[in-house]
Amino acid sequence: MAKQMYVCNKCGKHTPLVQKFDNLPNGVEHHYAECQSCGYRSTIFYTNPEIKAMMYQQKNTAFFTKKKERLTKKIQKLMDDLKNKIEAGN
Repeated sequence: MAKQMYVCNKCGKHTPLVQKFDNLPNGVEHHYAECQSCGYRSTIFYTNPEIKAMMYQQKNTAFFTKKKERLTKKIQKLMDDLKNKIEAGN
């Protein structure tokens, strides 16, 4: 099976997509891919216990339902808000 590749946001080289994560304060997890050429960490997403619980609920919700659609939108908004908060240093 071929490895999935991505283009590094810093050096522009193709590198294997290997998802890693670090634990941050307050139960936050930083999920990222690390470039094998330059070591730059490209953020995939941030999550916290609230978001993880919603993702579990979403995983166990039937496809093509309004409930799943609402959960997906809410999770994306919470992830975006968390990313903005962390990357702004708050």
